[in-house]
Amino acid sequence: MPKLSDHDLKQMDAAWLQAQPDAVVRSVCERVLDELRIARDRLNQTPNNSSRPPGSMPPWQRADAGVHEAPSEGGLAEANANPQAEVSPPIEQATKPTQKSLVGPPGQAGRRKGSPGHGRMQKLMYTQREEHHPDRCAACQSALTPEASSQAWTGWDTLELVDLQGTASAPPQRLGLRIEVTRHLLMQQRCRCGHLTQALPKRAEEDAQWLGVDICEQRLLGPRLSAIIVYLCLRMALTRRKTKELMWELFGLSLSTALIDQTIHQSARSIEPLEAQLAQELEHAALVHVDETSWPESGVLLWLWVLCTPHTALYVIGSRAKEMLTNALSLAFAGVLMSDGYGAYRDRLNRLRCWAHLKRKLCGVAESTDRTAALAGAALLETFKELMDTVYMAREQMQKWQAQRPADLTLPRPEPPSITHAHLIEKMRQLCEQHRNAGYPALRAVAREFLNDWDAIMRVLAQPHMPLTNNAAERQLRHWVIARRISYGTRTLVGSNSLAILASVIDTCRLRRASVTNTLAQAIHAARQGLSAPALPPIPAELLGQQLTLVGA
Repeated sequence: MPKLSDHDLKQMDAAWLQAQPDAVVRSVCERVLDELRIARDRLNQTPNNSSRPPGSMPPWQRADAGVHEAPSEGGLAEANANPQAEVSPPIEQATKPTQKSLVGPPGQAGRRKGSPGHGRMQKLMYTQREEHHPDRCAACQSALTPEASSQAWTGWDTLELVDLQGTASAPPQRLGLRIEVTRHLLMQQRCRCGHLTQALPKRAEEDAQWLGVDICEQRLLGPRLSAIIVYLCLRMALTRRKTKELMWELFGLSLSTALIDQTIHQSARSIEPLEAQLAQELEHAALVHVDETSWPESGVLLWLWVLCTPHTALYVIGSRAKEMLTNALSLAFAGVLMSDGYGAYRDRLNRLRCWAHLKRKLCGVAESTDRTAALAGAALLETFKELMDTVYMAREQMQKWQAQRPADLTLPRPEPPSITHAHLIEKMRQLCEQHRNAGYPALRAVAREFLNDWDAIMRVLAQPHMPLTNNAAERQLRHWVIARRISYGTRTLVGSNSLAILASVIDTCRLRRASVTNTLAQAIHAARQGLSAPALPPIPAELLGQQLTLVGA
């Protein structure tokens, strides 16, 4: 029977009820009562009895209920501003549109030729000097050797963060960090053929996926300083303006928010080759946790996906479609996939289901205002908790067996709960079959969910060493959910790509207990020099052993 719409309710006033026979009024009351129960149960949902995140509760209820803000779903604002000029010489001078009188005809972007434009106001004294000479003549391709007669035709200054901690053989004069300025000069040299060749900065080719993001050797911020800015904006969740303020407070360095934003996008494109390494390591993992959360991009609702292991994390932003999962983790993946009940995961037969999600749904049914549904939900919840306890008991028995096995090799291996507690599994199945056609929607839905995904749910009873929950993926998304609340998502496709790639490398380095800034700085330096991307930090032996245990336990 269809639900009563707003249009229907507006017509059902007191005069209409009085004009109806008793049978019609009684039928309407029954329908309204059923819909009221469903609406009231939905209103009474909390993070303890449903899949609602703790952050969805009103502030006045969080304190009373003792709910801490710990989001289970998971970026930062990606400003879309014009780049700041980094060099006073003619290379890479970029300006912003000025007054209306300076722009060209209507509809034409940019400024008129000859208008003053904008540049850096802070003048820094350089402490080092580096010359770049041409290798070959641009005309005859003859080899060129640096000569004293070479002249600089343009150049740029680079700011880099220098570590003053010293080494064991050379103790530091003072602790801390400082910024050094290096002046890079591009030299021009005349060949014997008479052609004057100018050295040019190394520059990557344009990429349609990274429109407006240029990878070039000529940059104001060095690789390590760029990595520090990326870390502050993404991992420390500082806004562009606060990062600008911090650079001025610590180093007296004046940066624009546009330059900071440009640095983040350029750094993301620099480390893009590492994404293929992350995907390859996930393909060979024994167990992968996957989850997704909403992610707005300039008003369009997208989804932030995470696939993670104890040592690797990969994020992608796109639609909530099965193709997104297939692109990140191919169908050739032979490991186990831990997920929630979203239908996009059901094509993967080698899968586990998160019991925490199922338990919350059963709690919601058990707390229903419908008496029949509440009793049925309580019976399902009690049986489900007993099954969960058997998994914990099996793990304890396995630990004792592994400890006693070296002394007694004849000690039999403990049997899994799927054998020792088969009666509980059958009881759970019978309860689900009994209520698969229940009149109460929530009870009917949860019973059918158990039956449709029975093998994935009950698999942990045959392999109790496997995880019961998908908390690993939800913990990875937590930071980016908080960042989403601060930034309201991203604004452009480049911003979304930048956040996903940088978040993947940052969290992977953290999982592997490696320096995030060092990894980013090496990748940025390699990209600017046109070199191949460096390898990801190695996986610690204890994390690799933990992953292998999931297969051999």
